[in-house]
Amino acid sequence: MHTYEIETMPCVKFAHVYRAASYNHTFLEKENAIEICYISEGSISVFYNGEEHVAQKGDIILLPFDRDSVTVSSDVYHEHHTVFADLKWSRQSGVDGLLLPIITHADYNTKSVANIIDTLIRNQLLFKNSKTKGGAKFLELLCEIDKCNRRCEKSKIPSEIMYARRAKEYVQKNLGVPITQRSVAQYLSISAEYLCSVFKRVEGISFQKYVNHEKLQAIKNLVEKESAYLYEASALLGYSDPNYVSRLFKKYYGYNITDKQNRHPTIVE
Repeated sequence: MHTYEIETMPCVKFAHVYRAASYNHTFLEKENAIEICYISEGSISVFYNGEEHVAQKGDIILLPFDRDSVTVSSDVYHEHHTVFADLKWSRQSGVDGLLLPIITHADYNTKSVANIIDTLIRNQLLFKNSKTKGGAKFLELLCEIDKCNRRCEKSKIPSEIMYARRAKEYVQKNLGVPITQRSVAQYLSISAEYLCSVFKRVEGISFQKYVNHEKLQAIKNLVEKESAYLYEASALLGYSDPNYVSRLFKKYYGYNITDKQNRHPTIVE
């Protein structure tokens, strides 16, 4: 296990909310900095140290800037809340430091982390001339991420978490084709019944509901933000019947996707 030792007081440089229909940026090599954000809409892929990490809605991303470049990309509409700070840190082997993975998943109860990020964003102007106040809040943020990971790693079986994450990654990479529980289970080399129970236990929702929600969210973005026709957006997301999509959308969101007068209700659970 690799953990982090924080060696200097953080100095918060910026904190903001960023929205975009797509995103692709490579952060060049730099030292002594950490950027943290949470995903409030959509999904983002992070390529770091030769590995791809996929963050979904509610996940926390932590980018430890060092001698490796970091590439962040997304081809769907997304929104992330970000805070960046200069500070000196080092990695160590063992459990004594802060447990700060690239992605802290939403099923680790990350709401407390998101709240601290939003507090830093709201108080950016207040803290910009006070290294102590902004730095103290950023340290609190790092400690809260560590707490989420340590608490949840103890309570969940690692293999179940792995299967749920790989299933979510498969869905995100294959949104444009029909996705069934059985096909994903075959991809993971497990039974469909086991995938169903594991996904529900780790994510808190059924696998099929997750697939439907991700596809419908992508269709919603295409129709409302890109002015696509429903039949076009449906076809792009692997649905051959736009009428079925319309009924499914009404079931999940509580309103008709083509109703421009009612675009902002909360999702119906």
